[in-house]
Amino acid sequence: MLPLLIKVFAGFSQIDGQIDEREIDVALGSLRHDFPEAIYSELRELYRQALRQPQDLNGIARSLESRLGIEDKILLGVQLYAMVSRSELDRKNLTAFYQFMSNLGVADEAMDIVYQLNASEPGAISGAAAHGHHLETLVIRWGTQGDVVLPGLEPGHAIIGFRLGDLILLKNIGTLQVITRGRTIQPNGFVRLFDSQQVVLGEMVLDYRDLSFYFNAKKQVASLRLFLSFDGAGDAYVEKQRSRQTYLEVRFGLGVGITAFRDTPATINGLRLAEGTTVDASLRDRIEFDDRTEIALLDLWRRAKVLGGRFDLNPARSEYLVSNNPSDLQEGDILVSGSEDRQLLLRIRCDHENRTGQLEVIRCDRPVLIGDVPIRGSRVMLRDGDAITIGEGQFLRCHFTEGIIEEERNLVSRLQVREVAHRYGHDPALDGVSFTVERGEMVCIMGPSGSGKSTLLRALAGHLKPSRGQIFLNGVSLYGSVWNRQRLMPYVSFIPHEEAVEPLLTVEENLQLAASIRAPYLRSADRQRRVDAKLAELGLSEVRHQRAGDSEIRVLSSGQRKRLNAGLDMIGISDVYLFDEPTSGLSSKDSEHVLELIRGLAHNKIVLVSIHQPSARLFQLFQKALLLDHGGKVAFFGTPRQMLEYFRRIQREEQMTDTPVPRSEDGGWGQPEFIFDILETPLRDLNGEVIYEEDKRGQLSPSRRFSPAFWQDRFQTHRLLEEVHRDEPETDPQPVTPPPFPGRTWRDEWVQFEALLRRSFLGRLRNRSNLTTTLLEAPALALLVSFVLRYAEDATYQFHSAFHLPTYFFLTLVIGMFLGLTNSVDEVLRDRTLLQRERNHRVRVGHYVIAKILTLGLFALVQCVIHTLVGSWVLGIRGMFLFNLGWMYVTTIQGVITGLMISSVVPNPKTALNCIPLILIPQIILGGALIKYEEMNRDVKVEEAFRRIVDRKPTDQTPDSRLSVPAVCALMPLRWSYEGMILCAARYNPVSRLQTSFDQNARVLASQPQLSPEEAQRLRAIKDARPYLQGLEAKSPQAVELGLNHLRATLQNGVLDRNLLKSLAPLPGFPVFRPHDLYVNQKIQDLYTRAEMERLDYRSGTAPNVFFGAQRTYRFTWPPGAPSRQLVISTLALDLSMLGFFAVAGTILVYLGVSAMLRRV
Repeated sequence: MLPLLIKVFAGFSQIDGQIDEREIDVALGSLRHDFPEAIYSELRELYRQALRQPQDLNGIARSLESRLGIEDKILLGVQLYAMVSRSELDRKNLTAFYQFMSNLGVADEAMDIVYQLNASEPGAISGAAAHGHHLETLVIRWGTQGDVVLPGLEPGHAIIGFRLGDLILLKNIGTLQVITRGRTIQPNGFVRLFDSQQVVLGEMVLDYRDLSFYFNAKKQVASLRLFLSFDGAGDAYVEKQRSRQTYLEVRFGLGVGITAFRDTPATINGLRLAEGTTVDASLRDRIEFDDRTEIALLDLWRRAKVLGGRFDLNPARSEYLVSNNPSDLQEGDILVSGSEDRQLLLRIRCDHENRTGQLEVIRCDRPVLIGDVPIRGSRVMLRDGDAITIGEGQFLRCHFTEGIIEEERNLVSRLQVREVAHRYGHDPALDGVSFTVERGEMVCIMGPSGSGKSTLLRALAGHLKPSRGQIFLNGVSLYGSVWNRQRLMPYVSFIPHEEAVEPLLTVEENLQLAASIRAPYLRSADRQRRVDAKLAELGLSEVRHQRAGDSEIRVLSSGQRKRLNAGLDMIGISDVYLFDEPTSGLSSKDSEHVLELIRGLAHNKIVLVSIHQPSARLFQLFQKALLLDHGGKVAFFGTPRQMLEYFRRIQREEQMTDTPVPRSEDGGWGQPEFIFDILETPLRDLNGEVIYEEDKRGQLSPSRRFSPAFWQDRFQTHRLLEEVHRDEPETDPQPVTPPPFPGRTWRDEWVQFEALLRRSFLGRLRNRSNLTTTLLEAPALALLVSFVLRYAEDATYQFHSAFHLPTYFFLTLVIGMFLGLTNSVDEVLRDRTLLQRERNHRVRVGHYVIAKILTLGLFALVQCVIHTLVGSWVLGIRGMFLFNLGWMYVTTIQGVITGLMISSVVPNPKTALNCIPLILIPQIILGGALIKYEEMNRDVKVEEAFRRIVDRKPTDQTPDSRLSVPAVCALMPLRWSYEGMILCAARYNPVSRLQTSFDQNARVLASQPQLSPEEAQRLRAIKDARPYLQGLEAKSPQAVELGLNHLRATLQNGVLDRNLLKSLAPLPGFPVFRPHDLYVNQKIQDLYTRAEMERLDYRSGTAPNVFFGAQRTYRFTWPPGAPSRQLVISTLALDLSMLGFFAVAGTILVYLGVSAMLRRV
């Protein structure tokens, strides 16, 4: 489809024989927006190639006629007409357009498009839209004839918007200068406005979402309102519902309406807002209060869009459609916010008399919940007050009694901290901290080192339960219950001081993975658009393909890394953002840039930023400031100006003449350093010298004139006086419990898992030291061990007589365990900061653990393959590659899981590394190779040791076989893998496998009472082939392998080619190669044979369980009193089962360890 559309746009660019830059810009912009998954450089190259070739537009149209739906055809027609249009239409262009649309099968629709887009009068356009034409229209102009009235537009001039689906087309009529996408729209010219783009109309700036809101408002499917209230201190704040403190109602639609419920100390456009006054205003107007403060209606509009819509239910209407796509709705339906690419269409039927309703899910691409219960089936009853969860952080609350349905999105509008205290041991970290923050405020948390700033942020994030006090979000206690914390934590993002970015991933990859983890429900194209917008906002677009780096790998500057670190959480949907010293180590300019970015969140979020000591310029960026002193005591909370005035007054009252008060640039007391000078004023003796005292660390520090308790008591007195002088007591809002997040679909789970897997894999792959270790460590160890153990009792080395082959197998397993441990023992520790940061975003611990095991397992597989190849080549091990690789790999995986388990419970990497010998050495000792079990201290056998300690008398019981395994050794994974590896080498080498197959087939055929001629031929061939297996001599190892393959084929076809076997014989005087010499090691066969002789000794009453025995026999009695039973199981099956048990148990322990680390509060 994409190549054909490229040819269409290229063909229309060639119609007039001239290729215009504007046409290319329109074409590439449309293609890039409609196909976001396409790589732009490849898109541009395809378009360039299409421009060099003549295009058959009629043939392309006929090809597209059956492949495009009617809406897609109209959409393509609108874009093509906007592309080829001029101020004076070229007849050739118009003819080509009509012909193309006719061949596309939409000739009538093309006429309608041209009529609508070419209507010269705004009134004619509005009238055309009303008569069922395809394009929605919107007239923006100064005066009363437009749909939207904006100041700044010259009389008689208009901007006309056209919408079809998510396409918005703008047309400029008149001489008004209109700029969008860096270009000026010429008179009667068109331009398409894409998502996240803006259009400049005089002094007014509107973006894509603003225009979409106006289109929806004209269709009467969108309306916004909010209420302006005053607290006891006289400060204005915004509410979504009317309360007793409400003074004004502000309504937003195509215009702005203001209604005063009470006499308000404010004016708008010179009109006093007395009780009962109703005013029509524009977004450019401001509400001016008597205390010389003001609120811009434009800011209130943006706030209202975040809070969500409020929809009145018409008593005469009983049915409403709910969707995020306005094209699905009719006048009066309910339009909710969200991407139009998402599938959402609901039907709500209202029973106004009984104050109930019914919900029908027509179309939805993710679960819909009512309260806690997912909707099962298509219809469900609604009660008054029910909350319909339609997305993460988005739901509809049904108020049938009040006749409204309310959309609620960002839920946290107020953060309250009440008497929060916390201690580390006997040392106080926080002491009675209390304050309140409203939505839209950015608060600076400042104070000297050790004053509890980070502790407070961790408590607010839900990561640290305070010893005393409460934290409320919308009146709901964060730590009131586990249920509350699980529901509220997703709305809070904690950005720690440590950079939590993956240094080996690019800037764009870090943001892409952050978007996948925090918003897995978005489509890939939507996530990419969000990443692109965030890159531009962070000023990182030009370095998007550079690796993030860290303090050791310096790629980005410190300021760029800080912005990236902050941007990872800005890409989510949280309502409360907690930044822990985001400007530490930055220059003043970089610090200002970072805080400006953070300040952008404060328009509709709650933002708290801890800073040790901000500069005057940074201090002015905050709406509120919290000053903490040592021990977590509150020294002040209020606006920055109030804080400066407060300490200035204290300076005068306490006569601190030795503390200079620098002025700010505007001549006021604006330097925050002055506050710290007052706070930490030193105590002096009679001679004026500073008095020093010894602190808890034994170091001398200046004694303070005023203790932290003094500042705490003084501020409490100040706060009490303010509360006394208030006209009305401050009231707490009614608790609003957020509904649960909707359950994630399998697609959402896969997106998050794939992001964790990709981050883990790329971080490992791009680590050069790790890659070098992976490629060199395994072969180096294999060469060292195999060359040292390449010894045979004969003069020359032969595999058959290799003496140390069992030792090599055991050391191979030890190396595998060692590689697994060293690769994984610090993995969780390195990710701890990242996991702590992402814990509020519902990251599945299971996804993280499985992703780590898969990633480390893949690199471990490469190491095992290299080690097995090198060792087999040096020691001449043939035909056992997959068996040896398998046992080494499962041992290495066990080491990986054990390393992750260590990493999830120890506090630091050094301790983790020290644990490796504690894990490895006991396995080496008790694995059965270094010290044989028959030579081991018998007290290691737990059951015998216990009997000897308790009884201390000789026993008459028959002792177990000396080849049996002590019970304590069953806890060693190496013991099971070593036994399995030896048994495979003894029983499943090519010679033993073929011999076993001969025996089994001959036994089956001989047991049959009557054989067919073919079966009789097979039995004779098997009997004839047996001597060849024992006595085959060949001229080369390849000839031996060829002979074994022929003998193996004899089992199937019953034909033994003796001439072929004779042709493999060596020439006189040349080396002789035999199957047993190449494939069977005598040392291993001796271990296996001895174990089998001990197990099958007829003198034993029961078969003992011995090391390297082929089977295990277990006796048990169940139920009690029943005859004794026995269970016989293959040793290899038992070995694999035990290793599987260790792997599963270890994985569960890793999961529990990581979960406990994240739940620790």
